[in-house]
Amino acid sequence: MAREEHDSISDMERLPKDSGKVIENKKMAVYKDDKEKAHRYSAICTHLGCIVSWNELEKSFDCPCHGSRFSGQTGNVINGPANTPLGTKDND
Repeated sequence: MAREEHDSISDMERLPKDSGKVIENKKMAVYKDDKEKAHRYSAICTHLGCIVSWNELEKSFDCPCHGSRFSGQTGNVINGPANTPLGTKDND
């Protein structure tokens, strides 16, 4: 297993419950729910392709470019201008 891949897997395992993280080298946004299930999404904003970041206070993935916000639990749009949810990576 490549070191880069190993680092992102251990990052997910160490993620606290009800928290999220963006793994930039994988362009992956990960949210761990209160049952410790990891939900994985594309970290690429569906508006214009910027990389989202985790907002711990709001429990959302936020786009720094135009302000779109996505739910950590579902990847759905909370605020636009994006109107499409983050792509799921749960089956990758």
